[in-house]
Amino acid sequence: MVFNKSCLVAAIVGVCLSGTVSVYGVLNSTGIEAVRSRTDVSKMSLSSADEAVVDAFIRDGLTQLFMEEDPWRAVDLREAVLAQKGSSAPSPYSTFFADTLAKHLRLAFEDASRLQDVGHRRRFRLHLIVLAGMLQRTEMVPLGLERVGDSDPTVQYWAVKSVTNPVVAAQLTSQAVGDADLLRSVVASLKEVVNESVLPETLRMMVEFANGIATPEARDLVSNIAELRISQYANWTVRYELMDAMVLTGLGKQILAESDDARRAGLLRRFAQLYSYVIERFALGQDFLSEVQKRQLVSVIAETENGAITGMLNRPHDQIRKAVDSGKVSAIDAERQLLLGGPSQRGQLAAIRSYDYGKGPGGAAMTEPVRLKVPGAGR
Repeated sequence: MVFNKSCLVAAIVGVCLSGTVSVYGVLNSTGIEAVRSRTDVSKMSLSSADEAVVDAFIRDGLTQLFMEEDPWRAVDLREAVLAQKGSSAPSPYSTFFADTLAKHLRLAFEDASRLQDVGHRRRFRLHLIVLAGMLQRTEMVPLGLERVGDSDPTVQYWAVKSVTNPVVAAQLTSQAVGDADLLRSVVASLKEVVNESVLPETLRMMVEFANGIATPEARDLVSNIAELRISQYANWTVRYELMDAMVLTGLGKQILAESDDARRAGLLRRFAQLYSYVIERFALGQDFLSEVQKRQLVSVIAETENGAITGMLNRPHDQIRKAVDSGKVSAIDAERQLLLGGPSQRGQLAAIRSYDYGKGPGGAAMTEPVRLKVPGAGR
């Protein structure tokens, strides 16, 4: 295992990009390395003595991690444990390692709850959930599900990662070794924690996961996240706008696949409202949004127009991007209304896909999405 002390800011998330410092010897791995080299690739069954070696190694590693006060040595210990996880292909060794690590992580979380020092408790809990997330095995999913609603945003991020990363998603949906019940439990648990306090990066993982598995429950999860993002745009509290390209892409695929008229109309309203807010945020925020935010919004506008919009219109569409390039707010809004609808005329998307934005006074169908108010207006 190697670690570079120039990667201080990455210590919690376990990422190091360059440079190495040898730290082998922090945790005695001689015994488990012998077991792994003999049984992992060969897929030999483990003897009771082999299992005892694996169990002792993991127990010792987590005990040292619990006691370690130096953050660098703690990361070293965490990485030393992960280094013995075995190959990515299932084997008796890798399965036993994952099961045993899950067992001891659960016990370690109980120990963490008894720590009086708040800083120590938080660091230890983070190291434990990072271990679960980086192992990328379904054996970690029950442990992760217990913490997807954690009040610590970083713990929550890694808990969500432990149940949604692409490797785990592939395992859960595999025809050979998949687990449909556990998959439904993951989606249900994620739906329960979608709220304002969740980091955008965590929401992004949920959307990527849901778009990938595309079950009815997963589609509902994407819709729930879209509703949250719509609310955040309306309140000018949205962060990390770039992730909305993924949300809109997911909604677009759902619209094209949906056969029920009422459900499709609901998806179209949600899609159009979110996309309208993205466009208006860019147009109205020129004087106070950062350059990074503007670039992210332009990326979302262009990617969605080139992908989902083009697919739903059944023809190429790039007028909004051209209006954005012109730099004229009036041109941007004119194209937005042509596509999504204005006060008195429905847009091109509604003309082709047959939906409205609900009923207005007198029961008449509304032809445009809710307009985004300038921050502070009417408040």
